Amino acid sequence: MDKCDDDERRAENQEAIANAAGALLGNVIAGPVGGVVGAGLGPKLLQLVKGVWAELSESARQRQTDVLFWAIREGVPVDEMEARINASKRTQLLTGVALDAASRTAWEDKVQTLGCSLAEGLLADDNATIDTEQMIIAAIADIEGPQLAMLELLVAWRPGRNVAEPLISGPLDLPTESRSRTSDGSWNVIWREWPRELIAHARPNLAPLMPSLLGTLQRHGLVVQNDKTGEAIERYAQEFEKKLGDQYRREGRAGAFRPSSVPRVNNPAKLAPEPTWSPTELGEQVFLRFHEAGTKLEDVWTSGPADQQG
Repeated sequence: MDKCDDDERRAENQEAIANAAGALLGNVIAGPVGGVVGAGLGPKLLQLVKGVWAELSESARQRQTDVLFWAIREGVPVDEMEARINASKRTQLLTGVALDAASRTAWEDKVQTLGCSLAEGLLADDNATIDTEQMIIAAIADIEGPQLAMLELLVAWRPGRNVAEPLISGPLDLPTESRSRTSDGSWNVIWREWPRELIAHARPNLAPLMPSLLGTLQRHGLVVQNDKTGEAIERYAQEFEKKLGDQYRREGRAGAFRPSSVPRVNNPAKLAPEPTWSPTELGEQVFLRFHEAGTKLEDVWTSGPADQQG
């Protein structure tokens, strides 16, 4: 179905969608404007704020309406929308989070993705699915182009494991790839372990933003920093053993039967392996939700070194 058909269906369902949303789509102009009046600002500034806020509010309400439109497009019956939203506190909260997220973005693909996720929650038959969709929508709410580009790299690509493989392989066939290497069909990360240097190589424009982007994704449980404690301990033990052996040989030649002191490993921090990050199953779900909604990533965030030459 093309955009014209979507626009026609949106117009046809506009009144029904607005009625279903009820108070969630209420006019919020009074709040900020009331604050301006209370601050005693001049009439010119008041009119400016009224005009700007009216435009923002209208745009925000349209995006909220679009979320409900996409939920209907994904299978929520128009005449059941209000009842499904108000079916429980869980579904009310789910809808509120989705509509609030839509009011705070200008990214149309994200609005459609929110609508698809809302439909999954409103059509669910169990609370576990509704709660999962609430986590997915909360993550989507915090994701814009840069965060999604980082998630796409970690989820849909993987680093080469040896010199015979490309430095980066993908895009992977998801979710088939994630479940094809286990006997019971459970989810598997399939060697998607990304060091900082390789992330920066694959997505140069994301490199300066890396701590912030990974922090957002980690906060929602979409990626994890891999635990390297065991490897660090092993490296330290090997270095300590080497130092102890050198000391035994050195002092043994001098006639000593035991070390005169405990050997010291200089600068042990350098033995710690570089951190790496991997996607989680929830991270893959969130990425696929964007992907299935037809989201297009901007080249500025996904272009690699070869794309930026010249």
